[in-house]
Amino acid sequence: MFEVVGASRAGGAAANEDSFRHGDSWALVLDGITRYPDDGCVHDVPWYVEGLGAAVAARVGDSRIGLKAVLAEAIAVVSDRHAGTCDLGNPVTPGATVGIVRVVGERVEWLVLGDCEVARRGRDPYIERKSDGRLLRVPDRPASVDVGGIWRWPVEYVARVRNREGGYWVAAADPGAAAMAFTGSWPMESADELLLCTDGLTRLHAHPEYTSHLMFEVAAAEGVEALIDLVREFEEHHPAAGGWSKRHDDATGVLVRLR
Repeated sequence: MFEVVGASRAGGAAANEDSFRHGDSWALVLDGITRYPDDGCVHDVPWYVEGLGAAVAARVGDSRIGLKAVLAEAIAVVSDRHAGTCDLGNPVTPGATVGIVRVVGERVEWLVLGDCEVARRGRDPYIERKSDGRLLRVPDRPASVDVGGIWRWPVEYVARVRNREGGYWVAAADPGAAAMAFTGSWPMESADELLLCTDGLTRLHAHPEYTSHLMFEVAAAEGVEALIDLVREFEEHHPAAGGWSKRHDDATGVLVRLR
């Protein structure tokens, strides 16, 4: 069995820059990186996310292609599509973070790049989460500044650390970034359910009551929309929300049942 329940909701009036897709043996979440002004691209972030998702979907069903290669080929496809119209060397060219799961034989393969998260839950109470923490460990983090109405890192700093050794990695213009993704696999018997989340949903980890177990329980019993409702309530009332660049972020989750 490979049963998928997913939901995605914009953080406000702007277009949703998150996306999810799934097939009969795989699922994918993408979190588009909020656009910087003067990014050198004539396309918006949803265009990039849609193109990347479609390119991954066209390849990920072929188990002969490793997940890093799937992502690298997908990045190359989108880059080729707008290289003639856009400055892909711009340090803030549109990009996205990525989470993928795929069943191959008796194993579940996973990939994360950027701040998406993939988790598994088996019949025992143990839950294992996989995420890419490099964004939280970048060196010499500067104070956030107002860039296009959102508090975030200055472009000059992003140019130093985005898709650079010692910094953090996302899917953008360079297919080589896919080689820096974290990957692995779990035996099928250890994974009854999988949960893929963008960082708009993993904000719940900042609240001690919203454990990974609770997130699985809510998603399984009430659907991923109910998880997003919890995030919105958290964003409205918890003091931690005041430290985020956006009070409400796009939030996306996919629950996969394997048994």
